[in-house]
Amino acid sequence: MLLRMTALLAIVAAICSVSAAPPAQAATVRVDLFWGAEAPRSVSISGQGNWEARRGRGRFRGGCQVASAGGELAISRSGERAQRVGRWLDLSPAGGCRTVTLEGSAYRGMLKLEAQPAGGIRVVNALDMEDYLQGVVPNEMFVVPRALEALEVQAVVSRTLAMFIQSTQPRHAGAGFDLCATGHCQVYRGANSETAWSNDAVKRTRGQVLTYQGKVILAAYHANAGGRTAPTDEAWPGSLRVQYLTPVASPYDDCADALQYGDCYQWKELVKPDQIRERVLRLTGESIGDVRDLVAIRSESGRIKEVRVVGSRRSVKIRGPRETRFVLGLLQEATGKSYDHDTRLGSIQKTSQGFAISGYGAGEGVGLSQHGAVGMASAGFSYREILGHYYRGVSLAENYGAGRSTALRAPDLKVRCPETIRAVAARR
Repeated sequence: MLLRMTALLAIVAAICSVSAAPPAQAATVRVDLFWGAEAPRSVSISGQGNWEARRGRGRFRGGCQVASAGGELAISRSGERAQRVGRWLDLSPAGGCRTVTLEGSAYRGMLKLEAQPAGGIRVVNALDMEDYLQGVVPNEMFVVPRALEALEVQAVVSRTLAMFIQSTQPRHAGAGFDLCATGHCQVYRGANSETAWSNDAVKRTRGQVLTYQGKVILAAYHANAGGRTAPTDEAWPGSLRVQYLTPVASPYDDCADALQYGDCYQWKELVKPDQIRERVLRLTGESIGDVRDLVAIRSESGRIKEVRVVGSRRSVKIRGPRETRFVLGLLQEATGKSYDHDTRLGSIQKTSQGFAISGYGAGEGVGLSQHGAVGMASAGFSYREILGHYYRGVSLAENYGAGRSTALRAPDLKVRCPETIRAVAARR
């Protein structure tokens, strides 16, 4: 994740200013599939359904092709002449089908295609919130058969975050959709990615969202907290602290090892002095000479608050989570992994080859630790207990926040004597 929590100053302002009135029942969500420079000029459609465009309407069965040219769309079937239908085209399933297949991937709801002025076809998937979640949960949370409560946790958190983005913190304002399909919002891959387990989790928690003082919360989540979550002002410097995202212990994060994501919990990187010198120059414009030492100052949660890079010419102080990750080579573009290392520091040791940096966690550390949730579920905690642990003082509200609300309580983590996650994983 996200990856997914940017511009927090605007987020916190939105949290503080949003009305206390309960949100209306969610109907649909609009998800961007293709847009901008990455949009294709032609797409294949298959299945059975109806189409409606600016100039005409009809039905399709089997396969057809939609192409963009001259600011308009044209729809055609094999061996038939293309029919120009105008700038936009809506596709919806029919005849007992529940999905439309676009470029080999099936999607529930409606696909809205639009010819972009600069070329390419913009595609937005408009669908029911619950159908959307069925294409999100299996892509954001691990499926461990003996830890299925973790899927329910993810269903509630993803539903809450989607509503928060829609109502309070638009991340794509004016773009014609609510959420993108990447980790910037939430990873969505349509009906092909659904599983029976994750679909059941969505159905069991239908309409449930997390609220604080009557408002849908910023349900932040990340892969692994490295043993303790972070306060908002550590992860996003300059922001206010959010009460329900207060830092908590996350003792089950080490289950990442059994899930074959061991370095999400405990990681180690070797960084060469030349790499640090070049990154400092790129970031600050300062030429510091040969890098002789790194001195880190920790935050209250054990994360790197500041690192002083000692050079032969001068020393510089690097502040901020992203800036320190960049200089120390902890971002995914430096490590080659699909996630950023968290900055919960273990140690920095100077060696003959460079600096050996070790630490814990993956992601920004705020809110739910997904590996921690799997570990707690494996230990027998319910999804309500897991949510109550990671989001303090919140309530679980029915009907998208408009229905009955139940206050969640943090469980006593000391009263459990869980079966080890390794034994659970071995029986998958």
